[in-house]
Amino acid sequence: MILFPQPRSLQLLGGTYSLPFGAQHRELTAFFKAIRSGMPGVCVTFSPLLDREEYHLSIDAQGVSILVSCEEGLFRAITSLHQMLLRGKGVLPCVCIEDKPELPRRGYMLDISRGRKPKMETIKTMIDFLAALKYNEFQLYMEGDCFKYAAYPKETAHFDCLTPEDIQELDRYCRERFIDLVPNQNSFGHMYTWLKKPDFHHLGLFEREDEVPSTLNPLLPESFEFVCNLYASLLPHFTSDYVNIGLDEAYGLGRYQIEAYCREKGKDVVFMEWLNKLSDHIKATYGKKVMFWADMIYNYPQSYHMVPKDAIALEWGYELIQSQRMTDHCIAYRNAGVRYYVCPSVNTHGSLTSRMDVTTFNIRTSAELAVEYGAEGLLLTDWGDGGHPQSWVWSMTPIALAGQYGWNTGKPQDGESFKADFIRNSEAFVDEVFFGGASVSRLMYRMANYYLLEPERVHVCTMSAKHLGIPLHETRYAHLFDMKDSGDDFYFDNVTDYVRRVMADIEKLSFDELLKREIRLTARLIELGSELCKVKLHPQQSIAKAQELADMIDCILPEYTEIWNIRNYEMGIERFVNHLKSRRDELLAL
Repeated sequence: MILFPQPRSLQLLGGTYSLPFGAQHRELTAFFKAIRSGMPGVCVTFSPLLDREEYHLSIDAQGVSILVSCEEGLFRAITSLHQMLLRGKGVLPCVCIEDKPELPRRGYMLDISRGRKPKMETIKTMIDFLAALKYNEFQLYMEGDCFKYAAYPKETAHFDCLTPEDIQELDRYCRERFIDLVPNQNSFGHMYTWLKKPDFHHLGLFEREDEVPSTLNPLLPESFEFVCNLYASLLPHFTSDYVNIGLDEAYGLGRYQIEAYCREKGKDVVFMEWLNKLSDHIKATYGKKVMFWADMIYNYPQSYHMVPKDAIALEWGYELIQSQRMTDHCIAYRNAGVRYYVCPSVNTHGSLTSRMDVTTFNIRTSAELAVEYGAEGLLLTDWGDGGHPQSWVWSMTPIALAGQYGWNTGKPQDGESFKADFIRNSEAFVDEVFFGGASVSRLMYRMANYYLLEPERVHVCTMSAKHLGIPLHETRYAHLFDMKDSGDDFYFDNVTDYVRRVMADIEKLSFDELLKREIRLTARLIELGSELCKVKLHPQQSIAKAQELADMIDCILPEYTEIWNIRNYEMGIERFVNHLKSRRDELLAL
């Protein structure tokens, strides 16, 4: 592997060239500035004939030649040069590379609203990783208590989270790496965090006053004023031309207080009215164009003509079946002239580890559809449902893989290979960047597929991970499965044994101790979830083991807390920790 992501064209010429001593030790942006200012042995030429991010990079015995049209292309070229320098310890292979991205926009979105709110240094580490993979877009998903909103200061007065100054610093940090930091604030569905507060409850759609709604009432002038206040607090701190306004999973639409109105006008029309109202306000006030999740318009292609002209629909789906359904949606967007992205997922939010066979299929299918049907970008999503218990270490390989597919999808899937070279190269890149060259990522891939041993396949989650957050007396999860129908202990004994065996192999490797602790903690949580599934299968027969599992939770909690606080703000940890404490109390009550 000479380069990752794999470039569009690379020809090895034979021989090597060495840059001046110490060049390989420079951080990427410092290396970029040094070459831009003039470095011996590197010749940079500008040509208007190349695309913005396109570059031609030639290395021979005389030195390095770079041809680009602008600084953005120069940064991508130097990113490749920097990677080869690091890999060759200062010695460069003689090559001829002609390269440019296959998709104009290549983004990653991290949920910081459902519990885990990374500290600034953690976010910067993520941004550096994205830059090395030639991403050019980054989004921090916000619902509620994660940012100091000037319009509502008392809501976050009692805990630490991102400030306007933090956003400005991150915006600068991203721009130095030619990454667009796009604001992302939901503004229709997923408003639970706000609507559970007494001052905002009346803005929701609900049947009973004691309900906690999740969807705003779009017919109330106060709802629009509230959303405008959120954007007034947030948007001035971003230089991006775009803002993701969310609008997904607005389950209250067509019900409760607005049922009659939606029946008269059509749910799709009411949705489009809200979308256009927000889009018009944001464009007039901030000069930005909107993005929105497209799930609320999937079934209403007749309304596609009402999508604002400059808006970008975000086509998401994280399962095998959803990936297949994307084909019809992408064709429909293209035919209707709607701008759109495809949005696969790292798939960690319901499994702790990602379910890597599903994830790799999802990313590959999305990228190939994007290229075939004219999507403008790929946005990899990283959600935090259920208190965001999963560590970012499990997102690294999916991020690397999506970086490859966004830059160069390669030949279309032939029905046999699963593009295994892309997966292996993603793992090798992560091993190189984070694990000191130790082959950890392949073992993590194996651990991530523990769910294949469970008796049921569950939508965007696993049984073992899901039951960490479900009370012991509840055996059913939605319409997807009931533990009473899950056979016997055989399946979950296999899960526990499998995860322990993979973890034993990981323990033999030498790499960053904090990362190893995060992986080890994940293995313990999977084992705990698997054992809880057995308790649900036969609670009375599990009484003898209840104390052992309660003690296991007591061992997990301090380690979970310590690791959390190293990388994240403390506020938010209680969402998942309270699940664990509840399971402990229920076990002891057996």
